[in-house]
Amino acid sequence: MSGILVAALLLTQEPIQTQIDEALRQFEAAAQVDQALTLLSSQLLALGAQATNPIARRLAQDLRDGMASAAAPALIDALMGRPEGLGPLQAAFRDVSTSAAGRVELADALLHLDDAMSWRAGLLTIAADDRASLGDRLHASRVLLGAEDPKIPDLLRDLVDRLPGRSEAEQQQVADFLSAVNSPLSRELLAVIAAARRGTDEPNVVVIDDPERRSEPPPPPRPPPKKKETRRETFFTMPTILAGGVTVVLLVLLGIEILRKG
Repeated sequence: MSGILVAALLLTQEPIQTQIDEALRQFEAAAQVDQALTLLSSQLLALGAQATNPIARRLAQDLRDGMASAAAPALIDALMGRPEGLGPLQAAFRDVSTSAAGRVELADALLHLDDAMSWRAGLLTIAADDRASLGDRLHASRVLLGAEDPKIPDLLRDLVDRLPGRSEAEQQQVADFLSAVNSPLSRELLAVIAAARRGTDEPNVVVIDDPERRSEPPPPPRPPPKKKETRRETFFTMPTILAGGVTVVLLVLLGIEILRKG
C-alpha cells in the first residue's frame, strides 16, 4: 500500500518537475537576463507550496559544485518562508562528496533562507583551514561575516598575520576582499597589511592622546618682584644730604660777616 502511495505522489509531482524544468529552460534561452530572472521567480512562486521540495533539490544540485548558476537567486526566492525546503540543502551540505566551494554556496543560500546555524561549524572549519584554497576561505569568511559570527574576526586576523608567507597575488586577493567588505575590522586589517608592506611594525593610524594622561600646562611665569616702597621722611638720598650741608655753611658765613660789621 505504501508503495502505491509513493508512486501516486511521484505522479502528482512529475508535472511540477516538468514545469520547473521548462521554466529554467526558458530562462537559460532568454537574452535579457534581468527580465528573465524576474519572470522565472514569478513562475516558480506560482507553482505553490507543492513545488518546494523539487525546487530545493534543484537548487542543492545547482550549488554543490560551488558554481551557482544565474537562476540560483530565483530558486532561493521561491523558497523564502518555506522552512520545509531547507532539508535538501542541509543534506547536500553534510554530504562528504560536496566540495568545500559547494558547502560555502549552500551555506550562503541557507543564510538567505533564515538558517544561520546548521552550516556554521562546517564553514568555520573551512575558513580556518590552511590547506583549503584561499578563495574558499575568503568566501566562507564573507558568509560568516554576514551571519555576524563572533569567531570570524580572530580568523581574519590570523590570516592577515600569515599573509607575508603568501604570494603577491594572494596578498592582493586578501586586500581586495577586505576592501570590498569595508567594515571597521577590514579597515583595521588593511592598515596592518599596509604597515607590513612598508616594512614597519606599526599600522598607519593616528594616535590621539588620552586626556586623562596629558601633563598639566606649566604655571604662568611669576611677575618680577616689586621694588620696596620707602617713606620719604625716613629715607635721605645723597643729593639731599649735600644740599643740606651747603645751606648750613652759607648760614654760618653769613652770621660771621654780620658780627664783623657790627
